[in-house]
Amino acid sequence: MRSGYKFLVKMLFGLYLVGGFATCQKVDLPSEEGEDTEQPGQTGDKPEGGGHGAGGTGGTEEEVPLPPEYEGAWTVTGILSEYEGVDLDEDYEEMVVGYIVGACDRTMKNALFTADEIRAAGVSTNLLIADSKDERDASRCMPVELKKGTDVRDEANLVDHPEVLGCRIGLLGLVKTYFNVVGLKNVAYHEWLTNGGDVEEPEPEEPEEPEEPEDPENPGKPEEPEDPEPGPVQKDTIIIDLKPGHIEGGRSIRTK
Repeated sequence: MRSGYKFLVKMLFGLYLVGGFATCQKVDLPSEEGEDTEQPGQTGDKPEGGGHGAGGTGGTEEEVPLPPEYEGAWTVTGILSEYEGVDLDEDYEEMVVGYIVGACDRTMKNALFTADEIRAAGVSTNLLIADSKDERDASRCMPVELKKGTDVRDEANLVDHPEVLGCRIGLLGLVKTYFNVVGLKNVAYHEWLTNGGDVEEPEPEEPEEPEEPEDPENPGKPEEPEDPEPGPVQKDTIIIDLKPGHIEGGRSIRTK
């Protein structure tokens, strides 16, 4: 009896193992080389590199801190380094922060850094931005396209607004080849920034103080009318009617 029981147990255990192996399926593991994880809707592959931190991989020694809302924006040095040698036929939308230092006349070799030169050449279609407002090396500058009819052209071209030379600005646009170097085109958004990194807020207008009325000679005391000049003394005159009439209920006065 015991041998029959053991045989039954062995058969049941064997069937369990066979069923378990039959239900196993192959699991496809990801390739060691990695798969393309790009999601639909992205504008293009990002260039390989050390991430998209503030300033990229090539920050300047005296980098001005960015405001919190610009965390992740590029400095000029960082974006030039990151996109050097990259095929810019794809659309890479990036935010970059820099100082307006000049413009270029048809080529980067003709970089202009003074308002007089820029206005004389009539260059209102582009800007040069850099990490320092004192930059005069064109190779360390990024050209920015100013399309006709855009807000950034109306506000930032140096022909009409030479006063913005040296101002700090944040720009959102497409990284493209511009003047045969890495540049920014199709600017969709811009914002003026102060040198310290905070967003520049317009100064409140001081209310005009109402004009105070002129003080009278004796404030708080009403003016007293001037006394009229004394004239000749008039004496009372008694007039006697020589032809008195009759007064009803009275009596007549006759003269002698």
